[in-house]
Amino acid sequence: MTNQEFFEHLDARIARYDLLCHPFYKAWTAGELTNEDLCQYAQDYYHHVDAFPTYLAELGIRLDEGDLRRAVLANMSDEKGTEDAFGDAARSHAELWLDFAEGMGSRRNLTGHKPLNQVHELTSFFHRVASEGTPEEALAAFLCLRVASSARGQRKSPRLAGDVWRRRTHHLLLHPAHHRRRISLQVWRQQLGKRVQAHPEQAEKALAAAENAAKPCGTRSMESKPAERRRQVLHSSLASRRH
Repeated sequence: MTNQEFFEHLDARIARYDLLCHPFYKAWTAGELTNEDLCQYAQDYYHHVDAFPTYLAELGIRLDEGDLRRAVLANMSDEKGTEDAFGDAARSHAELWLDFAEGMGSRRNLTGHKPLNQVHELTSFFHRVASEGTPEEALAAFLCLRVASSARGQRKSPRLAGDVWRRRTHHLLLHPAHHRRRISLQVWRQQLGKRVQAHPEQAEKALAAAENAAKPCGTRSMESKPAERRRQVLHSSLASRRH
């Protein structure tokens, strides 16, 4: 399998679970979600956002010194928040996500908050693939997240019921961190291509890991009753919504 064929297969598998086609994101873009919907969403998914630097550390510690390890650790530093070109401290992605949660009415301190089982399954998957999977599997899973994050950052600004989106949350999707993630996407893709070219026997495992990262992690019922505003599942890997 050539690199071009590998990425064609990879893109096709990820496309089956296109984040922007998910009912939750369609409802969000259409302005059908309430503050409460997105407050719960932000609180639940925060646990995945907060754990992301740990996933990268779990992979990085297993790698030999080289371009891949440096790329992984650089991404980890970016997630945690590093100094910019002017020497100013950048805020972590978890802190940016908490801005969103707070804007939707959440308390900022989510210590003790118990997320949905689907989120627990999601974080467990990434901990496992980062600490036990092959580098190709881990890279493919991370790349899947970056593809989703990049797509979300390029879409039109979503809206909330009552059109309060612009006042409260537009800063999150328009934050410069989106540009850094697009750069990260290119780096992940480049590094994965190098690994698969050097270890073609790992290609199928990498494709399977990407698909497992992209699959919906379950569903939550979307009630039609106004008092129980619809809430749909968190999208397994993808929804890197912090991002």
